[in-house]
Amino acid sequence: MREAMARAEVGDDVYGEDPTVRRLEEEAARRVGKETAVFVPSGTMANQLAIRVHTRPGEAVLAAAGAHVLRFEAGAAAALAGVQIHALGAEVAFDEDDLRRAFTPPGLHNAPTTLVALENTRNAAGGRVFPQDAALRIAGAARELGMALHLDGARLFDAAVATGRPASELAAPFDTVAFCLSKGLGAPVGSLLCGPAARMPAWR
Repeated sequence: MREAMARAEVGDDVYGEDPTVRRLEEEAARRVGKETAVFVPSGTMANQLAIRVHTRPGEAVLAAAGAHVLRFEAGAAAALAGVQIHALGAEVAFDEDDLRRAFTPPGLHNAPTTLVALENTRNAAGGRVFPQDAALRIAGAARELGMALHLDGARLFDAAVATGRPASELAAPFDTVAFCLSKGLGAPVGSLLCGPAARMPAWR
């Protein structure tokens, strides 16, 4: 791996001139069925980029009580995006009914909920897979309420192996998906945030 890294052709990534990074981003997007991807140093950064682009200051995000974005990202959603994260359902899971009950529409005194973040696999649950049928029901409810969806798929490819479903199928209900290269995929560092090409300038 170190030899391959040393031999890699490099360039200025800011201007899209690093062919190695571009190939990685294109392959990542293809694997999860999204239009484009951006390489970042960590899963926390990928999740926070997604939150920042999907929301505006004063809004709220819904996530499970034990979700990484709530418990293990140093309050970054509040510090960087100016949003609250509301704990939803049980420690590691929630359903569409939980989402509907927690949803807050825009209002004079409200922090409107505009994004739901789901984690698959669930770190706080010992790596258990979030069932795809439940994810689809949550996505349907979120769409009805006008919410965006982000998947923290740090270990998404573990879920793909466990379920026999391609990562692109697991990621399909979501606007954006982040996955980590240094978990089950064995790279020393890095994560990818994948989603629509229209979001790329904001991510950059």
